[in-house]
Order: sequence, then C-alpha cells, then structure tokens
Amino acid sequence: MSQSFDINVLLREAKSRWLKPSEVYYILLNHEQLQITHEPPNKPPSGALFLYNRRVNRFFRKDGYAWRRKKDGRTVGEAHERLKVGNIDALSCYYAHGEQNPYFQRRCFWMLEPAYDHIVLVQYREVAE
Repeated sequence: MSQSFDINVLLREAKSRWLKPSEVYYILLNHEQLQITHEPPNKPPSGALFLYNRRVNRFFRKDGYAWRRKKDGRTVGEAHERLKVGNIDALSCYYAHGEQNPYFQRRCFWMLEPAYDHIVLVQYREVAE
C-alpha cells in the first residue's frame, strides 16, 4: 500500500480510464495536494474527477444527472463493493449507471479507514462496453 504515484499523471489518466484501487487509495491518502470541491457541478463530462469532504457537503451526488433507480422508483440504484489494495479491504466503491445512457457511470470512492472516510473521490466515465 506504500506505492507512489504522480497525482498529475493520475488526473490525466482519469479522463480516459477508470482509476485502479491503488491509485484511488493514493489520491485519497494524499488529498491535501488537491482542491476539495465545495459544490457538485451540474452534469460533469466523462473523465471528470472531484474530491469532496462529505462532512461539509453531504449532497455531493446531486450532479444534475438522472441515475437508474431501484425498483421502488424513489432511490438511486447504487451498487457497492469493497475494493482491496494489496490484500487488505481498503476502499468502499458505490457506482451508478445513467438512466438515459447506461454507458455513462459515476463511481464514488472513500477509504474504510476512519481517519480518512470523510474524503470522497467521484469519477465520471462513459464506457464503450
């Protein structure tokens, strides 16, 4: 888990591919080097990457997109999973698919470690498959 990355390279890479768990972990661990977004943008483009402090901005998911809903129709159908970095569960990932465009996705990541669990990384991507 002590792998080192260049954050500027990761920001460029995020425009064309999903970040790997070790890369997300590195960004969240070193979040002081990046700017925290205070207001969620309206309909960010594919490849956009944002950091939020969810203690300050609880509504970081209100981004202007219509996301696929659960069968009850009231809540967004976000799937979630735990991601490993090395052999240790380190990240929580929640992802949603667009209502009109199922190839457009949003992934929200945060660390399971309590000292960092308030920092959220959100990545938007339009995937081909």
